[in-house]
Amino acid sequence: MEKKPEVAQIDFRSPKPTPAWVREAIETHLAIEAEDAKSAGTLGFMARALVIATMPYKDPKIDVFTRVNGDFRLRIIAGSEKGIPYGIYPRLLLSWVSTEAVRTQSPAIELGESLSVFLKDVLDLKSDGGGKRGSGKAVSDQMQRTFGAMITAQYTGSQAHKGFNLKNVMIADELELEPGGLWTPQSANEAGTWKSQVLLTNNFYKELIDCPVPLDLRAYLALRGSPLAMDIYSWLTYRYSYTNRRTKPIRWEALMMQFGSNFTGEYAVKNFKTGFLQALKAVEVVYPRANFEINDTGMVLLPSAPHVAKEARIALPGQPKQDRLF
Repeated sequence: MEKKPEVAQIDFRSPKPTPAWVREAIETHLAIEAEDAKSAGTLGFMARALVIATMPYKDPKIDVFTRVNGDFRLRIIAGSEKGIPYGIYPRLLLSWVSTEAVRTQSPAIELGESLSVFLKDVLDLKSDGGGKRGSGKAVSDQMQRTFGAMITAQYTGSQAHKGFNLKNVMIADELELEPGGLWTPQSANEAGTWKSQVLLTNNFYKELIDCPVPLDLRAYLALRGSPLAMDIYSWLTYRYSYTNRRTKPIRWEALMMQFGSNFTGEYAVKNFKTGFLQALKAVEVVYPRANFEINDTGMVLLPSAPHVAKEARIALPGQPKQDRLF
């Protein structure tokens, strides 16, 4: 059996994409071409606010984190003493929780067998990975950071009328973990009997149900070597859901504020651009229908089909079959 590629940290200054990304991305693209997300059972969702602006990639070591995307502001306040959620684990956890919330139409998400399978398959997380340096401890740490965080997502200025239901909103009301955590080995007859759960707050749950952003989880997970690539993928498929004409150039400075505001110094924009284009190469492999132009000024989006076709999306209770998911 081929060994799963390790989760890599993106090198923003290297012109070469991570080889593991390319191999897995190509395999994923071929699978997607053969079968759409709904048929393959890989239709997933992400919260719109966390697609328009994103969580940090590295530990910001602060209690209040802000991202800016034009008139849109995302502010994350640490609710756990551990700090702000960052990196790939919160993105993977939130994609799973968001998908479960939409699928079950319930804010109470059981952290049982399905999450265990998800963590093992996606992160190659072993039941004994809870040591001081184990991935189990890292996921548990990020889970506490993520579900304890408070989010404000709002438009300002002339865009304020768009509104958002997220203003000083906790992601979860509570997180209950059984003694031993999620990675305690179980016998076959005990599998799926965990009582751990996360209860999403009403406002965060409503945002998920009213405006979920559909993703193909195969593509999203294939890009897990870089949280930046994951964010670019979800952002592009969201933007292409309503882009019907050539956009004005999105300047590199604006993209840096949206995706990489931690860059500082004289070469901040240059370093961000290098990293962005590196991650974009991986995104292009799994999402070849994304049409855009790159120039010295920035990025121009051209009308493209969203990665999850409208006919492949699920119809939520009380919603028309189209035009309500975005």
